Amino acid sequence: MEITLYLCPVAPRDDALLPALMPHLTAAEQDRARRFVVQPARRTHVIAHALLHHALARAGVTALAFAENAQGKPFLPGQVLHFNLSHTEGLVAVALSRGAEVGVDVELQRDMPDREGVARSVFRPEEVAGMQAGADPGARFFQVWTVKEAVMKATGLGFSLPPQEIGLSGPAPTLTTLPPEHGAPGDWWLHSDSCGPHWLALASRSPPPRVTRHALRPAALIPR
Repeated sequence: MEITLYLCPVAPRDDALLPALMPHLTAAEQDRARRFVVQPARRTHVIAHALLHHALARAGVTALAFAENAQGKPFLPGQVLHFNLSHTEGLVAVALSRGAEVGVDVELQRDMPDREGVARSVFRPEEVAGMQAGADPGARFFQVWTVKEAVMKATGLGFSLPPQEIGLSGPAPTLTTLPPEHGAPGDWWLHSDSCGPHWLALASRSPPPRVTRHALRPAALIPR
């Protein structure tokens, strides 16, 4: 199995590219972009979906007909190609996989005055204790959170799967607890690393895949 990961930075200067990118989005994606009131959110939305189209085209999918599951996760009906998209301030990511669902999450590590309160609401007690005992609790928070969200997305349930039902342990988080309908924890492959100021996580219910990364700039997403 192979996962292909695409990463693209996003910055205010990329606003100049939006008029060239917008016409290549679907009508629904364009409509949503126009509804954003805050320009950074519009910028990120447009570049994220342009990156998704670019990734799918490189995988041979050019006729896009998206559907959504009951939880709102988009998919391509009739395709064995699975995809997932994530974005945060300054970075967007798309992961593609054939044969097994994939989840990707990226988060900008930032100061959180109520980090421990948030952690107690989404982490298991042993995860909170491990975060507090570590050398860099802030980094550990975002590492664990991105892995949890990647798993939630790979199940197709998103936040319909409570994050506290996902148990993680170890410096490179491994899965220890998961509702049984999603398989045994040992069935899952997880990956976590930092990308500059961001944390990245991938999750798939599969044997360890080969991961290929592509780093692109927004200008490369304009179809030629």
